[in-house]
Amino acid sequence: MKKTFLAVFFSLFIFSTASADLGVNVGVSAQIGSMETKGKESSSDGTAETSDTEEHIFGTAGFFIEKDLNFLPGPFGRLAVGFDNIGHDIDLGTQTNFRNPSLGAEGNAVEGGPNSVSAEVTGFKTLYATLNITDWLYVKAGSVTVDVETEFKKNHVKQTSYANSHELDGSVLGFGVEKSTDNGLFFRLEYNDYSIDGKSVKSSGTDSKFTAELLDVSGTTGRISVGKAF
Repeated sequence: MKKTFLAVFFSLFIFSTASADLGVNVGVSAQIGSMETKGKESSSDGTAETSDTEEHIFGTAGFFIEKDLNFLPGPFGRLAVGFDNIGHDIDLGTQTNFRNPSLGAEGNAVEGGPNSVSAEVTGFKTLYATLNITDWLYVKAGSVTVDVETEFKKNHVKQTSYANSHELDGSVLGFGVEKSTDNGLFFRLEYNDYSIDGKSVKSSGTDSKFTAELLDVSGTTGRISVGKAF
C-alpha cells in the first residue's frame, strides 16, 4: 500500500513538472501532544500477568513534501498528497517491575528480580492526503508507520528473549488552517488524532514463555508548520 502510494505520488510529481507550475510544497513542522499506551505481559503457565496504561507527553520536529492535484477536474483539484517524516528519535522512557520467583511451564525455576523495559521511536513516517474545504481550511487523512526499538533488562542485565525492533502501523485524521503570502510562503496550524495498532511478541527463553502485548496507542497533537510553495 505504501509503495503504491509513493509510486503514484512521484508519478504525479513528474507529470506536473512538465507544466509551468510545479504545485509542490515543502516545509518544516513542530508539534506537541500526548499519547496513551496500553500493554500487558503474561506467562504461558498463568503464574504471572501484569498490565499498565501510560500517558506520554512529547514534542517533535520534522519535514514534509506535498504535491497538489489542481490539474484534476472538479473537486479533485482541491486534493494534495504528501509525505511527512519526524527528523529525530523520541525517547518513550523506561518502565520497571519486580517479579517473584516461580516455576516455569516445564517445572524449571524462574528467577525473580527487577525487570525493566525501555523504548525509543526511531522512525515516524506519514503518508497523507489533504482536501481544501475553503482557501484557508483543510482536512487531512493518512497512514502512519512507527519504528520502535526496545530494550529489556532482567536483574539489570540486557536480555535478547524478546525481539527489540518493531514496526507499528496506524492512521491519522486531522484538520488545519493555512495562511499564504504572495511570495509562496505559507503558515499552518493543525490538529491531529492518531490511532496506532498494537503488537504481540513472545519471549524465546527455555523457561516459562512470556507474551508482551502492546494493545494500542492513541493520542492527539497540535502542530505548527511553515513552508514554501513552488
